[in-house]
Amino acid sequence: MFMKKKMSITLLTTIMLVAGWSAVSADDVSVADLRAHGQASVDELHKRWSEAAPDARAELQKALDRVCAQKDCHASRLYWYTDLEQAKEKARWLGRPVLSLHLLGRLDEELSCANSRFFRTLLYSDDTIARIMREDYVLHWHSVRPVPLVTIEMGDGRVIRQTITGNSAHYLLSSDGAVLDMLPGLYSPDAFRERLEEWVQLDREVAGPRRAMKLQQYHQLRFGETNARAIELGISRAQYSGQQPVWIAQQQARSKAAIEIPMMRQLQRGGVDVARTLPVARAESDEVRFSESTLALMRTKQTLTDALLDNLRRTVASDTQTNEYDLHRRVHEWFARGEVTDLQSLNERVYDELFQTPSSDPWLGLVPESVFVAMKE
Repeated sequence: MFMKKKMSITLLTTIMLVAGWSAVSADDVSVADLRAHGQASVDELHKRWSEAAPDARAELQKALDRVCAQKDCHASRLYWYTDLEQAKEKARWLGRPVLSLHLLGRLDEELSCANSRFFRTLLYSDDTIARIMREDYVLHWHSVRPVPLVTIEMGDGRVIRQTITGNSAHYLLSSDGAVLDMLPGLYSPDAFRERLEEWVQLDREVAGPRRAMKLQQYHQLRFGETNARAIELGISRAQYSGQQPVWIAQQQARSKAAIEIPMMRQLQRGGVDVARTLPVARAESDEVRFSESTLALMRTKQTLTDALLDNLRRTVASDTQTNEYDLHRRVHEWFARGEVTDLQSLNERVYDELFQTPSSDPWLGLVPESVFVAMKE
């Protein structure tokens, strides 16, 4: 996964400081050596990155991404495991739960699925959220499958590369790997922070004897609450009736749909009118707040205007509402009925029934069975 290559004097010095090595050759060290020291390596690299001159930061920033196993790690300072068994071992040693992200693509690459990019930019960069993740959890991510990409060559050397579909989920696992809850898709920073804090408490409350019974009771209560709120908000699956799964998946995630649907309209006929069919959140957009650290990261990627931020707040508010009172409500129901047994089967069901991108469909709904395309797939 990690390349062994000759490193700069700055990075080599950092390795020596972190590992306590008195003498090493640059040819004998790799990013894996740094990852073996976990969060300590991340903290030392980040310190050096923050103190470095602007022209020296680029190399350290790339090293941070590799050591963290997360793109834009300079903004989050989060260390992620990519091996669940290693994450569980660390969680048992620290007495913490595991926060396991499942996504399309890879978290350490720029073009992972759109929602995981929103996680990195809007959530993990928030200082208060990152602190909770760093201090109260052991972090792990798993790539469910490659993310589908579209490449457009403009003819003059310019190229546009963009993801088309895919969604992500955060799972709460006990230190022994039992799945306790999950969050589907994108939430606002405040809502995500609140769930992280609740989950730490949930992990403690259901620990020990009768865990299954206590967990079932918790989800029965939460299902009742979210179901009542869904009825109050008028959230119903009926609005998706008769539509292709790929369009249902897009309508359930308004923020990423704003990126992906314009391209999908060009790729498929029969697309939906996003402005007409996507559910509009009743929550006020001013309830969605981005931290200064988040805004700073966003500015490195795109010029921010009032109109852009207002639109983003509206779509994130809509995503939060749909994910909590539609998708998460259904997960609470599965737990309450005793239908959740393990992480793998739950994740399969989430991607099949909630995200509408089942593993049984190699084309993720992008190739409708009823349309003749006159070419070999």
